Amino acid sequence: MNSFELRKHQLNLARLHEECERNYHRLSKIPLNSNCLGEQICLRCHDDSGSALRIEVIETAKYTSTLFIKADFYGPKWMPKVEIKARLYRDAKMLEVIEWCDDRTIPWMLSERKGMQARDEKWQWNIFLSELLCYGINHGLSVVEG
Repeated sequence: MNSFELRKHQLNLARLHEECERNYHRLSKIPLNSNCLGEQICLRCHDDSGSALRIEVIETAKYTSTLFIKADFYGPKWMPKVEIKARLYRDAKMLEVIEWCDDRTIPWMLSERKGMQARDEKWQWNIFLSELLCYGINHGLSVVEG
């Protein structure tokens, strides 16, 4: 294997951690009490599209919380629903995607791959979460529920 192929297949754990840290800071801009089980917030879009980003705390522990994040965007009928489970690490100040759209669980080991997953798929899912959070922060109106 030449050096280009070797670099292509290497994972950058520091890049993944940086993105998880940025997601934690993005989430901190949203008025959500992550220590409170059942806490919910809905960020509705300013326009009349009916789009919204819903975040719910579904599990809490001493240093972590698990969030269920659902994007209600009205687009093409062929587009699947976006549902994400993310773990919030309060001590490490990180927010990491742990489940994507109910059909796959992200492997804990970055080297584990199932089926057609890309080697950097975990990073890609965290990048997508950052896009959702940025969209909700920049275009949403906060509506607290529950």
